[in-house]
Amino acid sequence: MKKLLITHEVKDLEWWLHHNSLDAVWSEYGIKCEIFTQKNSARVAILVTVPSAQFIDDVLRNSTLVTTSMKADGVVIETLQIFEHYSAP
Repeated sequence: MKKLLITHEVKDLEWWLHHNSLDAVWSEYGIKCEIFTQKNSARVAILVTVPSAQFIDDVLRNSTLVTTSMKADGVVIETLQIFEHYSAP
């Protein structure tokens, strides 16, 4: 399992916090999301645990449900960043 921190901006933070489709979309893959917000910003961070780092890339590339819901949720797609948890050997 791999922990990832995913960040992106949203068009309307208050709306996104109360109406996003994260749980509906990602629960289909068995993934729970923890949401963080950046103070005085429209940037959010989402902590997830996934089977592999490649998993998110594959889902983002191959799932129209995910990309469609991100657009409907007001995610500014070009701001998407994915950080991998580093575990020292």
